[in-house]
Amino acid sequence: MENQLFEPLNQIKDQLIEKFPSLFWGLLSFVFFIFLGIFLSWVVKNRLKRRVDDMLLVNFVGRTILILFILLGIVFFLNAIGLGTAAGSLLAGAGVSAIILGFAFKDIGENFIAGFFLAFSRPFSIGDLIEVEGVKGTVRAMNFRTTHIRTFDGQDIFLPNAMLVKNPLSNYTRDGLLRHKFVLGIDYGDNIGKAMRIVISALRKMEELEQVQGLEPFVMIENFGTSTVNLGIYYWINSDKQKRSVITLKNEAMALGLTALTDAGFSLPADIVELKIYQEGQPIPLRMMD
Repeated sequence: MENQLFEPLNQIKDQLIEKFPSLFWGLLSFVFFIFLGIFLSWVVKNRLKRRVDDMLLVNFVGRTILILFILLGIVFFLNAIGLGTAAGSLLAGAGVSAIILGFAFKDIGENFIAGFFLAFSRPFSIGDLIEVEGVKGTVRAMNFRTTHIRTFDGQDIFLPNAMLVKNPLSNYTRDGLLRHKFVLGIDYGDNIGKAMRIVISALRKMEELEQVQGLEPFVMIENFGTSTVNLGIYYWINSDKQKRSVITLKNEAMALGLTALTDAGFSLPADIVELKIYQEGQPIPLRMMD
């Protein structure tokens, strides 16, 4: 009875001892391919960094190389432990498997392929301000399935890569230039031309704004409000050259324009509200409150 209980364990032990060299070399080859993939990924990424400024592409290529060597390590491991037929079948049946998995994981495969298109077509880079389908934010990273975007209010959004390929994508900072504007309202009786010149002169003192020909600050009449002539003040910022945030610069530009107008004696009136009393001939119902 005791021999019957320990006989299966002894058989497993004998099989492990017999297969130990193959298992050892299989694991060794698997670990070797992992370290080789990490090393080659590091070498390729360092060389690409010298030639390409786009870290999005550099990181994507590095991850692809690492995954390929991990797959090679799995194939060599299966072959070393005597499952070479299974490894061969795995490679030979890749076409059939791709079709089956394509239907089963359509969205994953779609986003994976879209990631390759985005990495090599490079419609954006890390740090670019983009907008797609109403989602606006700064690109932080991209992997095989999603792109990581951080919005201005601190939300981390992971967009499927296919969404970025299928839909119109706006890149606000591809060349670093970004135009901003704000509105100031002056009285109808004020000198509009003089107000425009004062605001432009004030903004030209800000060295962080673009002042080259074609990108100078300019002012236009935005619209005619209820009690004000609204002036639209436009200016350009090169985000590649700025150390301060765009929001900080906009706040400073608005304060500078407002101060320049008020110091020059311009009034910036509030909205005028007109009240009409339709009960003619009757006293206005007013009551003083303590």
